[in-house]
Amino acid sequence: LTHASGSSALIYIYAAHLASWVCGGAERLFVSSTAEYGGGKAIRGGVPVCWPQFAGRGALPKHGFVRTSDKWRVLRTSTEPYPCVVLELVDDDETRRLFPQPFKLQYSVTLDGPSSISMALSVLNTGTEPLSFTAALHTYFRVADVRGVSLHGLGGLRYEDNTRANAVETQPEGPLSIAGEVDRVYLDAPAEAHIVDGASAIKVLKLGFPDAVL
Repeated sequence: LTHASGSSALIYIYAAHLASWVCGGAERLFVSSTAEYGGGKAIRGGVPVCWPQFAGRGALPKHGFVRTSDKWRVLRTSTEPYPCVVLELVDDDETRRLFPQPFKLQYSVTLDGPSSISMALSVLNTGTEPLSFTAALHTYFRVADVRGVSLHGLGGLRYEDNTRANAVETQPEGPLSIAGEVDRVYLDAPAEAHIVDGASAIKVLKLGFPDAVL
């Protein structure tokens, strides 16, 4: 996708994976130099789509199976009013061996401004039984030096610390700095948070996801 301003996004049909977002002349997403593409491998970095399970919170493979699926297809693309692609994945015999419920996923990526990108995941239950799942758009942001980054908007929240067997802690008020390994789920997080990296900042907005992952 390319915006009139020059910003761009690269989305692989494999795994419906957003692998690059360039705006203001800078790459905003991190992808590992050792990332593998295709062949049932999860692309390391960018924005993996985690569904129908986040992390190891269940019996399915970690982060579910759609982030390694080659069954995604392009449903439609558009250039007006904004550059956008919509990809779709539906259940089949292979998915039902892991996850018996029928479903239809649609995932859209839109360059809706010179310095803005939107991702939306919709889940349709095509069966007759309730459909339970967990999900995440597990974004890897590129920063100059993680030790110089501060995060704003998480103060006072409870979080599950995966580095301490999911122990529940409370985040102190004020900006959060990264001093070591961090693997947390912030519970009932607000809709807006900010990543401040030196002179630049990214505003992260969410809708429909109650928690936030750091």
